[in-house]
Amino acid sequence: MMQGTEIGYYIITIISGIVTAGLGGFFGWFFTRKQYNSQVKQQDITNIDAAITTWQNIVNSLETRVNKLLEECTVLRGENEQLVREISQLRAEIISLKSQSRKIMSYEKQIKEYQDRISKYEQLLIANGIAY
Repeated sequence: MMQGTEIGYYIITIISGIVTAGLGGFFGWFFTRKQYNSQVKQQDITNIDAAITTWQNIVNSLETRVNKLLEECTVLRGENEQLVREISQLRAEIISLKSQSRKIMSYEKQIKEYQDRISKYEQLLIANGIAY
């Protein structure tokens, strides 16, 4: 049979083993948790840095495209202004040509009237036996 001190020794050994295992587990969890949290924070920082780099690349790409489009827009505006000036000049030329065309048509009408008159005078001269 076991004596009281031996049982107490076994109980203390068991309790100290349980306490040691519990404390070891707790401290292991406690310090590992800090390390794990540190690693998670580091991974979060790495992910944030990667996201920032990605966004910066996108922004730079968009900035380049916007600048290119602004340059094209400036060129096209210049071309547009030139074309507007040309259209204005062409309209003025059309107005001038229409006026000239009306004058020419008026002159052609006068010429036709003069030719008709001349023809009548020629017929009168021929009818009256006058040589011209």
